[in-house]
Amino acid sequence: MSARKVVVVGASRLGCRFALSARAQGWAVTLVDEHPQALKSMALDAPYFYGAALPAALSDDGAMLDNVLGSDDLLMECIEQEVDLRIGTIAWGAFHNAPNRRNIGTPKVALVNAEGNELIDYDALVLATGTRDFVPSFKGWDLPGVFGVKGGSMLLARYQVSGATRVLVLGSSPLALGFARLARDRGVEIAGLVDPSPTFAGSAGDAAWLKAQGIAVHLGHVIAGADGVDAVRGARLVPVDGEGAAVQVACDGICMAIATLPNVELPSAMGCRMAFDDALGAWMPEVTPALETSVPAVYWLSEADAAADPVDRILSSLAGKDDAPALPPHTATGDAAARWVAALSGTGGMDVVLCQCEGVTRGDFLNVAPPRYLGHELRAAKTHLGRDGTVDQDLSKRMTRVGMGHCQGKRCRDEAALLLAGHHGLPLKAIRPASYRFPVRPLDMALIAAPEGDAYTSGLWQNWPEPAELRGAGGGGGHA
Repeated sequence: MSARKVVVVGASRLGCRFALSARAQGWAVTLVDEHPQALKSMALDAPYFYGAALPAALSDDGAMLDNVLGSDDLLMECIEQEVDLRIGTIAWGAFHNAPNRRNIGTPKVALVNAEGNELIDYDALVLATGTRDFVPSFKGWDLPGVFGVKGGSMLLARYQVSGATRVLVLGSSPLALGFARLARDRGVEIAGLVDPSPTFAGSAGDAAWLKAQGIAVHLGHVIAGADGVDAVRGARLVPVDGEGAAVQVACDGICMAIATLPNVELPSAMGCRMAFDDALGAWMPEVTPALETSVPAVYWLSEADAAADPVDRILSSLAGKDDAPALPPHTATGDAAARWVAALSGTGGMDVVLCQCEGVTRGDFLNVAPPRYLGHELRAAKTHLGRDGTVDQDLSKRMTRVGMGHCQGKRCRDEAALLLAGHHGLPLKAIRPASYRFPVRPLDMALIAAPEGDAYTSGLWQNWPEPAELRGAGGGGGHA
């Protein structure tokens, strides 16, 4: 009898630890991770905000593979323990029987890499998809040299490259300090930290380290804009309260280390029931004490639940033990994003581009104006309020195209939700989130298309024409 199969999406340290523990208990384990990514995928800012100054060294696929594997001891241990490791592979969808799809059969995960597409069956699916960058807009945030903390940390720690030599860090929380320490260890100079709060968010030890390093901390300030034409050359900081002079900082990189948010595209698109987590300030899958989502045999493995022994909870459930204690509440981390959006909007105004893909400003978004390239003769109703007092972000997306670009909303959807909440005087949880759809990553559709004349299509459609018939049926239109 073959071993039961569990697929783990996400080779974070938590994902690797689960894969190793499940393998030790006799499961057949497939571990999927999209790193190392092709340079083309990274340029689309998925899953992290890498920005537009990606180092040329990333084009050396062989070296990057060696760097990513060599920088992670747990990945190497997974290989030694015969985990089926799929790196450089995107889990772009997952499918199970549901009211509108009754013939899936055994649940499946859809994987794609440079070689093509594959559907693999699973008995259990563990989503260890981690977090992504929160990147609010400011003037010049589209310049090469601006990046998110997840993207910057991944480049430094796993790919072992850097596109900047002197970086200004936005934020003063442990997240920001973690990046600052990593950057200094890799020989990158830190130009300073900036935070709109008047209170330093780090520890006393962090403050002592910053002082010893000679790194300035600009509290009560916010970035007014990045300087430069073809790349970041500096940044201008202004006091949030409007009192005092602006501060000019020389730098060639700006790291947005304000907050991270859970990667929920896959569970949301699968149909897992979602709920707003007040402590995290984000939407998350609803889970049982065993961390099982509303979709049977699909589990949510999150660093936010680290204090609750998430690996043991899921493994106990898979072993048929359903006696997990109630989950402890999450630690509050959701205030920084709202504070930054309020400060940036208050100092930068409504003419700042919110959505880079579609070129939509904050003001156009809140005024429900169509993208400027469509022309302003197209207008829409100015209300988004539902009868239940919520605001539908999907409606805003359709009216303004904010969130419809090639980044699939990863850069703008979170700030857009916060702007809507402030504009309508509503709590963030009253903003009904925009939907996700498969594929959950921007990718070459040719990689997931069925081949011409494949047996599956021919079996369903008895009169399906062969490729030669299709080419001959056009009746002209070809080139001489």
